Amino acid sequence: MTANLTPTPNQNQNVVIKPVPWGKKYRTPLMNAAFWAFWVGFVLAHQGGVTNNSLLINLSYLVFALACLVPLVTKK
Repeated sequence: MTANLTPTPNQNQNVVIKPVPWGKKYRTPLMNAAFWAFWVGFVLAHQGGVTNNSLLINLSYLVFALACLVPLVTKK
């Protein structure tokens, strides 16, 4: 019995597969989180404006800032 010495297709041993960066790997869930953070920020800003509560308005600024930073760290 002889061994099959023909190479299998698409099995190049010289190709180095780079690991996927975490920003690209988790892009979809992070972008969904940013989308929902914007909605939470709008609700906080609205409630803070209606009740004249500066804490809610400042918290909405923080949520908006975090939601804006997420797309910057999850580049394609």
